[in-house]
Amino acid sequence: MPKIVDALQYRRELLSKCFDLFANRGYANVTTRQIAKELGVSTGTLYHYFPSKQALFEQLVEQVSLQDWEILKGVDKNQTIANRIDALGQILIENREYIVKQTAIWDSFYQQSSTVEINSNSIFQQADLRYQQAILELLDIDDPQLARFVWTTIDGIAREQINNEDRESFATQIEILTQMLIAYFEKHISIVEH
Repeated sequence: MPKIVDALQYRRELLSKCFDLFANRGYANVTTRQIAKELGVSTGTLYHYFPSKQALFEQLVEQVSLQDWEILKGVDKNQTIANRIDALGQILIENREYIVKQTAIWDSFYQQSSTVEINSNSIFQQADLRYQQAILELLDIDDPQLARFVWTTIDGIAREQINNEDRESFATQIEILTQMLIAYFEKHISIVEH
C-alpha cells in the first residue's frame, strides 16, 4: 500500500529544515542539489514542492512570518501597554537564536539580490506588512511609522548578534528597547489601563 503523505505538512517540514540550512550556510552558498541532499530527498522531490530555490525561499519567508504572527498574536491584549511591551521583550529574548538565524538568512538573501527584486516581491511585501501589523496590534496603535521603527530596531539588534554569541548583550539591548518604548508611550500616547 502506498505511503500517504500530507503534502502541506511535508512541505512545512522541508521548509523548517531549510531554515537551519540557510542560517548555517547562507542562501547564496547552497545550490538546489545541495539542499535536496541535506534534506535527504531527491532533486525531483524538491522541485515537486518548490519549482526553484527562490520559490523555496519565498515559501520559507511566508511560513516564518505566519509563525511569528501567531506568536505575537498570542500576547494578551487586555494587559496594560507596559505589560504588552514587556511580553514582546520576553518573546524576543526567549527566541534570540531563532531571531538571529532569521536575520542571517535575510542578510544572505539580500546580498545576492537586487533591491528592486526584493521590494517588488509580493511575498516579501506581505511578510513585511504582517510584521508591521503584528506590532500595530500588539501595541494597540495606528501609527505605521512607529511600528516600522520598533520592527527595524529589533532587526538591528538581531543583526548585531550575527557571529556574536553574547546573549547578555541581546537581552540587555531588548530590555533597553522595552524601557524606551514604555517611556515613549507614557509621554506621547495616552495609556489606557484595561
